[in-house]
Amino acid sequence: MRLKTVRLKNFRGYKDAIDIPISSLTTFIGRNDAGKSTILEALEIFFNNKLVKIDAGDLCIEAEEQEIEISCVFDDLPESIIVDTEVRTTFKEEYLLNKDKDLEIVKHYKITSSTPKESIFIRCLHPEGEDYGDLLSLKNSDLKKRAKNLDLNPDSYNASINKEIYSQIKTYLPTYALFQSDRPSRDDDPEVTDPMKIAVQAALKLVDEELDKIKQQVQEAACETAERTLEKLKEMSPDIAKHLSSEFKSEPKFESLFKLTIKSDDNIPINKRGSGVRRLILLNFFRAEAERRLEEEDKNQIIYAFEEPETSQHPKHQKMLLKAFQDLANSSACQVIFTTHTPALASAVPLDGLRFITSIDGVKTIKTSDDETLQEICDELGILPEAIPPHVKALIFVEGKDDITFLKHLSKELSNAKYISEDLVEAKIGFIPISGCKNLKYWINHKLVEQFGLPWGILMDSDEGATHSTDNKNEIEKLKKDGIKAFCTRKREIENYIDVSVIEGYEGHKLTDTCDAKAEILSGLPSSDEKERKRKRSTFIDKFWTKMTVEQIRESEKYVDSNGETRYEFTEMLTEFLTLVK
Repeated sequence: MRLKTVRLKNFRGYKDAIDIPISSLTTFIGRNDAGKSTILEALEIFFNNKLVKIDAGDLCIEAEEQEIEISCVFDDLPESIIVDTEVRTTFKEEYLLNKDKDLEIVKHYKITSSTPKESIFIRCLHPEGEDYGDLLSLKNSDLKKRAKNLDLNPDSYNASINKEIYSQIKTYLPTYALFQSDRPSRDDDPEVTDPMKIAVQAALKLVDEELDKIKQQVQEAACETAERTLEKLKEMSPDIAKHLSSEFKSEPKFESLFKLTIKSDDNIPINKRGSGVRRLILLNFFRAEAERRLEEEDKNQIIYAFEEPETSQHPKHQKMLLKAFQDLANSSACQVIFTTHTPALASAVPLDGLRFITSIDGVKTIKTSDDETLQEICDELGILPEAIPPHVKALIFVEGKDDITFLKHLSKELSNAKYISEDLVEAKIGFIPISGCKNLKYWINHKLVEQFGLPWGILMDSDEGATHSTDNKNEIEKLKKDGIKAFCTRKREIENYIDVSVIEGYEGHKLTDTCDAKAEILSGLPSSDEKERKRKRSTFIDKFWTKMTVEQIRESEKYVDSNGETRYEFTEMLTEFLTLVK
């Protein structure tokens, strides 16, 4: 079940009802006090009402009625659900879907006191037939009367149990975890304890069915005892007994029974280690979660919401966290929402998840990713295109700086051996790193290149065989149809083309076309400390690819196509790129 849309009305700065689309990776951009955190906190109230609790101060000061609405629409619904005892059904069969066939849960909060009263509704296309349209709202005693009036067979239903419909639906909703940027430093600092709470929640989800059976057995046994008590009461005082009925009021909260924390070996409390260290724990929780979810295909739905992940973090750590966000969002059961003011993060996230919050004539507005909005975001954050190298006649977009080193060495070796007509650099073809082909960095650089009328091409990793899929191959195919010189690597990434014979200490190992080459090389090299391993990982292309001879390059790029013909991938690709300047 995935969050599709959140609607706010009369909540803080959002007076008029506004629908906010949510994607797999959603990034909110806007000035301070624009209303970015408000959205994340509204979701916390909707899902949990714990870290942030609804109160009278949340009512918009311009509201015309004393009621707040926070609604969520969900798609990608489970194929079957259990809303009563062990009987499986679907949201559709229970008439719980809206006109778009999505599940829409509406929460209203009456602001009549300091503690607003919550009312929950399902906005759906539901039958309104006489004696049937109000069944979901009836109490147990009223349902028994209705069943008797309709002359239903008592053996066809369990009269001792009447489960509240929302309490059952709630078990299918995603877990929502909010990480705020402004937090007090205390012994149970949420930046450390919250991830551990999520770990406990995730572990409990693994035994959800077993726990449900236990709760069901306890509830049935308790209700049976209560019913027997009432039957005996009828013998003694029928007048009193007829006004009484049994109702199971609450279920056990298993989450509160388990505690998990991280302790410092030197007995220095984690909250005394500085906000940077606390955020490092949080950062690496996300990285570990991303890796685990991709490896284990965790199906427990979860939404991570993060305010300003750049807070107290080195730029390198910010990039690592963003990579974890992207990996999490690419897993099937995870969504990530975050706010940022940092150009480096905003320019690297997917375009379809960008949301720009602004005000038009005093009304909060959330813009999505059309060209006008993208330009506004660039202007707001000061995102500028890369400088075009002087005197170039054409450009090639690549993912990162390693790709530039890769192409320069490749071009030099192939041209020296006369496999291609000219070296790319000598042909005055420049390179611009864009970190992907569906982000703001690509958009703004592409726009500049188009304005200058420069011919251009693009090379992306295919990510073939990666544990998560990317849009690179699909996007490259679209560009090809538009006549662009666009290519994806046939192998997973450029490191997969390294001949292992150039790697000292790597004897006896080999790389496949689709393995994680960097991880494979690291695991095969002599052990070293973590810092040294990271340094090696970031210098593979500089250190190893530049040792490749033209013979090794030709061997690594050689493949046999579907017609049985021997082909040379990069020789053909560079020949195509050279036509940009002909």
